Amino acid sequence: MIIPNTPLGHTIKSLQATTTMLLRGARGNMGTPKPMQPEKMLVLYEHEACPYSRRVREVMTHLNLDFESRPSPHKGHVYRDELTKLAGKAQVPFLIDDNQDVKLFDSQAIIDHLFAHYSKKGTTPSKYQRAQDDDNATLVNKAASVASMMRGVKADHPKKNDARGKPDEPLHLYGFEASPFCRLVREKLSELEVGYINHSVAREQIQDIGGFGVRLNVGEYQPVKGGKRERLMNEVMHGKLQFPYLVDPNTDTQMYESKDIINYLDEHYG
Repeated sequence: MIIPNTPLGHTIKSLQATTTMLLRGARGNMGTPKPMQPEKMLVLYEHEACPYSRRVREVMTHLNLDFESRPSPHKGHVYRDELTKLAGKAQVPFLIDDNQDVKLFDSQAIIDHLFAHYSKKGTTPSKYQRAQDDDNATLVNKAASVASMMRGVKADHPKKNDARGKPDEPLHLYGFEASPFCRLVREKLSELEVGYINHSVAREQIQDIGGFGVRLNVGEYQPVKGGKRERLMNEVMHGKLQFPYLVDPNTDTQMYESKDIINYLDEHYG
């Protein structure tokens, strides 16, 4: 049963998305305040419910890297057919890094590449490595995908998506992997096969942790000085740090609140 985006339905979906976060041990939550963002945007073919894609997105948040997401859900055509022509098969995740002239399948190969080129140490930490002959889509990781199986795992209405899934200018989504509210928006974008720039806004310090407008800090909140959150708060989000935050240059729209964003995406791209 597909859960409607009513107030009750949205609450149920938010709880499901929170379960996914807890099953993953809140990976995709914290990250570096000063990322090594490459000059040319990284491109990732993926879809929200894929456990292998999730591993890569968790690392993207850990490294605080922005990337272009090209959602390629099952039964989709907007980017999935494009991926087949480009790489010979519709397997996700698939990374294109024009900075290094590299195209990669396999989540571990992608993760190792990201740490090698876009982390200060240049090596993959042990918790992001997999044992030899282990695909690392563990039972827990696969269980984390269950809540997304009816949302974001396959295209919602492929015929319409094919016509509307590529707006003239890409949408911009600001958030981080572990946020259950950001997850719901990513699921909708995946369903509708709408490509977008995923702006990772990882939590950079303990004071960034919180929910529903409350943070673990005493006194007035201050982002890490010189960090990515401070820059985005001042330059993009008009002094307000709340996620998800969607910017659609095609309609000159800026929006907070996952429920409102989902309704907007359905109206304009569904």
